[in-house]
Amino acid sequence: MSSSTAFPGQSPLAETAPLSLCAREPHVPADRLVAEMVPPPRFDSVRFDTYVPDPNQPSQSEAVTVLEGFAAGLGGAHATGSGRRKWFGSKKPAAPSGPRGVYLDGGYGVGKTHLLASLWHATPAEPSLKAFGTFVELTNLVGALGFQQTVRTLSGHRLLCIDEFELDDPGDT
Repeated sequence: MSSSTAFPGQSPLAETAPLSLCAREPHVPADRLVAEMVPPPRFDSVRFDTYVPDPNQPSQSEAVTVLEGFAAGLGGAHATGSGRRKWFGSKKPAAPSGPRGVYLDGGYGVGKTHLLASLWHATPAEPSLKAFGTFVELTNLVGALGFQQTVRTLSGHRLLCIDEFELDDPGDT
């Protein structure tokens, strides 16, 4: 016979006081949080050549061309660890020759996420050097890690794709 005072079907652990949510201090390493910042699974197979631009919107075809060039510009000696800097031991990365960023603007359903995911896939860098998330996810990362830790964690990345970043809606940014 059991000496527990628990009711039948109730765990003896139910007798202990519940932990306070305020007393919990979960810890997830920053590297793990950032490693999970990848394009959504439904965009695993998208590429620039699978994007179908609207023929009545020439800016959509232009966006593909610009992003392909941007991705190509993110490769090179810094991404692969080869080139002159490796031979001469310079630790300072070369300044990028092209633009430092690209902003895509367009209405709902025109393919901005498809193009961002294609950029992520086309960038010649290891997945650990690329991050993809929505503006809200990035804001949550800053909330979890703090601003300085987020900057330190992402500073070695070759690419940061921020989806759902609405400059025309100040309440959202």
